[in-house]
Amino acid sequence: MKEAELKAREQAARREYPETRAAFARVREAATAKIFATRPGEQEKREELYRLVHILDEVERELVSAMGQGREEIEAYLEELVT
Repeated sequence: MKEAELKAREQAARREYPETRAAFARVREAATAKIFATRPGEQEKREELYRLVHILDEVERELVSAMGQGREEIEAYLEELVT
């Protein structure tokens, strides 16, 4: 990916992250509550809800990762620390 594309992706992720994070938290909380409300015989439902929570976590990690891409300032700072 080109530097300009990385920066554009990073900026978009930073703009969207607060709202997206809040939405993920609401969905995660609802799914977790539903997991604990399932009955012993509802293993399939629990597993589906668990997968949902896992997918949310993975998507959130990817979004956080996108916010750190294309950061020349971070790279320059890291180089200063190393040298």
